[in-house]
Amino acid sequence: MTILRSLAAACALSLALAVPAVADAEPTGAPDARAVIQMQLDAFEAEAVDEAYEYAAPNVQRMFPTPGIFGRMVQRGYPMVWDPAQAEFLDARPLGSGLVQRLRFVDRKGQPYIAEYMMMRVEGEWRIAGVSITRDESFGV
Repeated sequence: MTILRSLAAACALSLALAVPAVADAEPTGAPDARAVIQMQLDAFEAEAVDEAYEYAAPNVQRMFPTPGIFGRMVQRGYPMVWDPAQAEFLDARPLGSGLVQRLRFVDRKGQPYIAEYMMMRVEGEWRIAGVSITRDESFGV
């Protein structure tokens, strides 16, 4: 009976140690997707709208058919992305054949936001298919 308990305890310990490792695993391709997001952020910082536009997926490019229109939309609608005081990559999770990469932005007024970048593969390359932004309420006073 003691051997059976020891074996059960060893199995339970093995499972307990394995679960965090699985939970912490990031989706395949997440580093490459983060690199694309960072390149777009760098392009916004340099006001290189043509370059930033290239990282948008076809669905976004259809909605905003020129780099200029796209740039104005980001500048007016997403000022925390266009000119952040701070940007920090958070976790990523799979979403169908793509993934969602979360970021925390802090705007120039000190307001924090959480952005979820929907990433999809287009001809083997990661592209940004959409961004959803909400205020980060985890920073309360």
